[in-house]
Order: sequence, then C-alpha cells, then structure tokens
Amino acid sequence: MTTAVNASAPDADADQVPDSADAIPTLRGQIDALDAAIVQLVAERARLSQRIQTARMNSGGTRVELGRERVILDAYRRALGSQGPHLADAVLQVCRGSR
Repeated sequence: MTTAVNASAPDADADQVPDSADAIPTLRGQIDALDAAIVQLVAERARLSQRIQTARMNSGGTRVELGRERVILDAYRRALGSQGPHLADAVLQVCRGSR
C-alpha cells in the first residue's frame, strides 16, 4: 500500500483558523493526523527495507549498507537542516530491524 502525503501543501482549514487558544484543539487534530500518516509511511518504509535487506543477504551481501545510509542522512540534512540527520537516524533504526 502506498500513501501519498504532500507535506508542503497548506491545509485550507489551517489557514482559516486564527492563531489563538481556541485554535489549539483544531491544530492539534491536524498534527495528530500528520503523525498517523508519518507512522504509516515509516511502517511501509520498514517493510520495503526488510525486503531489500533479505534480497541483499540472499545475494551474499550485508544486511546494512552504510553508504546508502549516508546518502539518506545527507538527504534529510539538505531537506530539514541540522536536525534532519537525527530524524533520519531514527527512521533508519526502525527500518533496520534485527536478525
């Protein structure tokens, strides 16, 4: 299952809610929806990563490919700044699994 999430597209509801204490429940609801989507995407990524790990190991390779992980860390850094690699590392840890 593939889920498309466009995080850069503004939410029409968010633009219409004033930034006041009354808006907090609505804004938290939107954050909760984003968190649910992130969890779903990370779970899907972990499943794909497991398939890659299995294929690589079946071909005589290693479970983890450090060069690929560096590429991912760099991509998160470029997209999110100095905190990006911290998020990338957390995602990679979830997706590595264990054998």
